[in-house]
Amino acid sequence: MNILYINNKKAVESKCWTEKLGVNQCMIAARNAVLDNLSAKIEDAVIEQVLRFGTADIGREYLSCIQDAARRYAADIFAALRRYEYNPELMRLTVVGGGGCIIKNFGEYDPARVTILDDICATAKGYETLAVLALRRKEGV
Repeated sequence: MNILYINNKKAVESKCWTEKLGVNQCMIAARNAVLDNLSAKIEDAVIEQVLRFGTADIGREYLSCIQDAARRYAADIFAALRRYEYNPELMRLTVVGGGGCIIKNFGEYDPARVTILDDICATAKGYETLAVLALRRKEGV
């Protein structure tokens, strides 16, 4: 997870961090929860279905286990944001990329203060835009 402050539509370069919190880590946490709590191995495709849509056609006990792991993971994401001074009363949050589905389906947040762009390519597109802008500035265009 990359954290970037934007003020007046400009990135604040001194307030940019990377945390090892992403969809893959949530998948691992959910897989381990099912293994630890239900002694069963589960396919990643099933976990992905639950993370993307909030549900899947599996037994209630397995679904609940994965959902609980995803809720804990979403809470961890917000805890990490708070460590970097995120305050939902003072700022808006925009979640970009695949992790948006975890926040949308399992996070506790005010939808009026959080925008979720769940295009899994959004992060790459954003970095591409930043690179193009940097090149234009460098070339003086």
